[in-house]
Amino acid sequence: METNDSFIFSLKNGDDIQNSILSRVIRCSKALYYSNNLNIYGPWLGNYEFMMKSNVSNFSQDKECSCDYYPNSNCYERPIRKTTEGFSIVDYEVFEIIKKH
Repeated sequence: METNDSFIFSLKNGDDIQNSILSRVIRCSKALYYSNNLNIYGPWLGNYEFMMKSNVSNFSQDKECSCDYYPNSNCYERPIRKTTEGFSIVDYEVFEIIKKH
């Protein structure tokens, strides 16, 4: 899905809000992707900058989700994690912001 308004962020637990990371989309054509295989994949943002995956159809049960960052080929400004290790997700939220006319 193409958009120039998308962003991803990471809030750091227990840290000062100043340590949180905001990353805006820079390649609009690959801002958001939804796989045809919804039994394994959830929302996918950018070129692997944030990918939800679970081989058991439950993002909290295995550590298949990832946030990878490849300089010069990414769709978002900066990585939102310092590691590329897989992780699980207990809860997540997706928002759509609509401009009022």
